[in-house]
Amino acid sequence: MHRSISLAALALAGVGITACGSPAGTSMQTASSSTSGQASGPASGPALGNGQRENAERFDRQKIRWGACEEEDINDGVVCGRLTVPVDWSKKDSRTVGLQVYRWDTADPAKTKDGTKTKDKTKAKAKARGTIVNIPPGPGDSGFMGFGELRKNLPDYDLIALDPRGIGRSGPLLCPAENALKVPLVPPTTKSGFTALKANQRTLWSKCRTQPAELKDHLDAFSNAKDLETLRRSLNIQKINLYGFSYGTLTAERYLGLFGEHVNGSLLEGVMNPALPRRDFVTTAAAGSQAVYQRFAQWCGTESGCALHRQDVASVFRKAQQQARSGALPGTFHGRPWSEATVTQYLETSLGNAQFAEAAKGLKELAEGRNPVPDGEGPGGEEEVPEEVPYADPIVCSSFDLAVKGPKDAEGDLAAARKAAPVVGYSTNAGAYTSLCVGSPAPAPGSADPVTSRSAHPTMLLSNSHDPATPKAWADAVARRLGTKAIHTVTDRVGHGGAFGSPAARQKAIDYMARANTGLTAEGRQG
Repeated sequence: MHRSISLAALALAGVGITACGSPAGTSMQTASSSTSGQASGPASGPALGNGQRENAERFDRQKIRWGACEEEDINDGVVCGRLTVPVDWSKKDSRTVGLQVYRWDTADPAKTKDGTKTKDKTKAKAKARGTIVNIPPGPGDSGFMGFGELRKNLPDYDLIALDPRGIGRSGPLLCPAENALKVPLVPPTTKSGFTALKANQRTLWSKCRTQPAELKDHLDAFSNAKDLETLRRSLNIQKINLYGFSYGTLTAERYLGLFGEHVNGSLLEGVMNPALPRRDFVTTAAAGSQAVYQRFAQWCGTESGCALHRQDVASVFRKAQQQARSGALPGTFHGRPWSEATVTQYLETSLGNAQFAEAAKGLKELAEGRNPVPDGEGPGGEEEVPEEVPYADPIVCSSFDLAVKGPKDAEGDLAAARKAAPVVGYSTNAGAYTSLCVGSPAPAPGSADPVTSRSAHPTMLLSNSHDPATPKAWADAVARRLGTKAIHTVTDRVGHGGAFGSPAARQKAIDYMARANTGLTAEGRQG
């Protein structure tokens, strides 16, 4: 059985930490850096028990067979292989799962396109400065996503990555599309509404599946960090560098806490803070969305190109929400019926991508009772999708305790969010996860532990001043926790990601990586 729903709506169903993409931003000025004074604490997360140590030895030093990749959109020169890891790192008799791994060496005339060595000994290999492990955002992106930007901006490094558990070709998490689309952007505050949410989530969580089946319960950041360590050891790389973006920063943080002694440089962009309680998670996210809105309103006040130039933008926004509540808006927002929450989501998505002109035009149309989404009306805007689809957003619940406990909790979260964001009211990006995680298994042990690092080098945190998906406040808290082991670089811009688009931030990152890898010889790269 197939249901006619929008693919875009499914992508927005849980919104995703990286839903706002990597825009160019509305302003790029000098990036400022700061180093906190407090020292980092002890290693984070559960210690390696006997089962984990035995598994580390059992899966150590694998010989990865490199060959051509099957992905059509992958960069030329990237080769692929498979890495076997235990599903449950704590059990020595655990079942195993194969993970997709990627490698893109620096210019190497001594190798053929599929990664095998040639017999021409006259061709000398270009020496890389080091190896960067790319940890993708999402959750949902494949490991090679971001390779192009890294090669463009840090060309002297070999690149490696893997598809994280439950994603891509690493046992993808498959869920029923119908239930995913029913996850509300804001948890219900009524008893009947919350009862309906719990019923939907029971079905969703029972029907989501992986192969092997046990993998579904081991998709957390600690497990991903241990997988990365297996990759490092299998490639015989003594020291690596980390680049994590958005949700990928969580695995990078856990790797630093467990295996940081093997890390030279670590660049974390759009930083997650695992120590945030649920209410702090939704309120800081709401405050971040409010700050982006304020920048937008200021822009409309000064730019004649704004469709709401010199108008009360907040009043127009509230009128658009009223139109949605009254049922006056035709069509849908990518398959979701228009509601107060979808109007907010429309604004957040547009502003998060720094599309201020589009946001102003769309708000004006919504306030006038028109649908601004081109494919939002009629059957032309809908596509046939399978009943079961890859859906990675539930992976967040394996590392964050975000489930709202009941309607009173939901009401309290909403009141706190509205206090932090008096105009936009809340973040649909954060709120959707507090709905989605209802009925989920408990997060992995140690998931709320603060970030620590065992690396001898500080970590560079890259933030935008106005980021609705990963607010600067999250990176501020991580920087305070890491103390002298953190360098926080902030760029004055709107959007999620795009640090390398700022000349100042880009140069700071290049210089930092060069310092962290100074004196690196062949022992610091793949043998």
